[in-house]
Amino acid sequence: MARAFRPGDGLDYPGDLPGSLKCFTMINERLIALQEEYARELLCHVNPYTGLALIDDPAVMTVQINNEDSVIKGTAELADDPAVRPYRDELRRRFNDFLLERYGSREGLREAWTFEGVCALGVDEDPVAGTVSVVEGGFFQPVNEPMGPWDGEVSPARYADWMAFGIEANRSFYRRMKDFLVGIGVRVPIATSNLVAGAADVFGHSDADIMENNAYFNHPLLPYVDNTYVVGGLADYVATNPLTMQKDAGPLRTTLLSLGSTAVIAGKPFALSEWNEYGAAPFHATAAVHTTAYACLNNWDALILYCHHTSEDADDQPDDEILNLFDAYNDVALISQWGFMAALFLKGLVAPAPQRADLVYTAADLLTLPTRHAMPHTFLPYVLEMRSVFLTEGDSYDRDADVAVTAGFMAGADLGTAPHRVRYAWSPYADPHRRELAAVAPESGGRTLDFADISEVAGGGDYRGFAAAVTKALTTWNVIPAGTGFVEERLVSSTGELDFDPDNARFSIDTPSCAYFSGAPTPEVRLGQRIRVESANERMSLALLPLDAARINDATELLLTAVGKTGMDETTYTPVDVYPGFEFTAVKLAGKVAADTLAGVIHVSAHSAELVALDPHGDLVCTIPGVPTASGTRFDLAGDIPAVNYHLTLG
Repeated sequence: MARAFRPGDGLDYPGDLPGSLKCFTMINERLIALQEEYARELLCHVNPYTGLALIDDPAVMTVQINNEDSVIKGTAELADDPAVRPYRDELRRRFNDFLLERYGSREGLREAWTFEGVCALGVDEDPVAGTVSVVEGGFFQPVNEPMGPWDGEVSPARYADWMAFGIEANRSFYRRMKDFLVGIGVRVPIATSNLVAGAADVFGHSDADIMENNAYFNHPLLPYVDNTYVVGGLADYVATNPLTMQKDAGPLRTTLLSLGSTAVIAGKPFALSEWNEYGAAPFHATAAVHTTAYACLNNWDALILYCHHTSEDADDQPDDEILNLFDAYNDVALISQWGFMAALFLKGLVAPAPQRADLVYTAADLLTLPTRHAMPHTFLPYVLEMRSVFLTEGDSYDRDADVAVTAGFMAGADLGTAPHRVRYAWSPYADPHRRELAAVAPESGGRTLDFADISEVAGGGDYRGFAAAVTKALTTWNVIPAGTGFVEERLVSSTGELDFDPDNARFSIDTPSCAYFSGAPTPEVRLGQRIRVESANERMSLALLPLDAARINDATELLLTAVGKTGMDETTYTPVDVYPGFEFTAVKLAGKVAADTLAGVIHVSAHSAELVALDPHGDLVCTIPGVPTASGTRFDLAGDIPAVNYHLTLG
């Protein structure tokens, strides 16, 4: 739900504000009061059909205050809108007041922003006059190198004070709104916002009862025209290596897991509140199951897959066409695997990792954001459970994770009582103003892996050296078993159940209660002990669930899903120029809904077996004849059966 602000609302400034206004709604008192009014009217209104207000409705899981909002980002998007200009001026005045309160005068600010004789304060900037510029933010919290040029476009000093201001402003707004919601009777957990990717942004949202984050892959640019969608860096998810994906694209290139995990905080429940890989890529069956499996490994609490529908009419959504990429109902890859995903998450078929890593942020870390800030998120959550910890009561870690890892934006974090420690820093200084070099924190017993120069290891955006070194340490310390971690260019979970091989475009799940393979088929794909699949498809996802037993190797009734490339059969892909130096593809959906079905052989270690193909409703399409073999039964499929689900019965 969203509230538009209109001139009749008694706004402080004239003009028509755009929809989905960000940032300024958290600063301006009148806009905040209108949001409180809207929340009361929305949540306390009694539904005439249920007889319940939303504050009393048991169907409501959580109340989210704002969608994808923050004081420290979103300012750049509306820089030229005349109606927004007075709100931008107000934001700048608030920032200048913050600087005056902190430093007392222009001279105090000038001194604080001076390093080795270079002053980051402009000659025409004065906080008394309210003329010190803010740091413009876009879709995510902007990056800022802690060792970047002091006189650059955004000095590390200006950035640090802007982050301190933004954290304070975010927390002030969310605490006020949260108190208001509780005051009108909201009893469910309250979320602040989502789409947070930087440390300051995450911490600024940490007053939530439940943390949330949004993550998308191959999301098209908006707006779209004539069922044509422009996608930046269109990629095959199963072939996207999280450890190398940022080499050329920088921090904006991320996976659903890596981005989602940035908002996970120790001691708070977490929901991936919006996520999807829309069907722009020809093969996109991996992403949904992949994300669900790693959510289980990391013991996340809720997954809300963004299943958008662009119409509320019952008669304008055809079965055989995709009229809008954002519609989910005709995404064959998603819908055909929905039951498998639900079973994975709701029944706990993928085990949570028994080991936990805490990513530890100091107060100084929150005031900068290196370009390579996501490095630990590209590795750790693929192997074990990962949480973030913020040291707000001093700089000494005192929690109970199996391994503590410094966020390492600034130096000097004390990992204290952690039994195992991984330490590195992108700056030798203890604070972003470079007032003092950090002292080396004592080891205090335990075992420590120190990176003397993390820039040499990972500064180019290739994190494989970091992953290899951490894997060696964790296995040497017996934190994770040998053969797990980063092994032969694969990411293997500490449980051994999840195996991600992006360089060969393969992902697999192997547990007692389910089996899964997705990507470029090996000569023979094993699903449990009794089923082998030879697939001639270029890409294929195979999911196996038991129907009459808890374990797949004990079941006599099994459900097999086999789906390859999906989409519309006349879709075209055309390179287009959008931003210099970046690849963009115009994806024009055309034709009819199509799915690449299994072509190959299914081998079953049972001399009595029956295989039937099912339609989306579970009704019979056809029976595939079995051929006796020395080891059991084989089923030959030519790829011409219009089905992606199969019922397998073993005698």
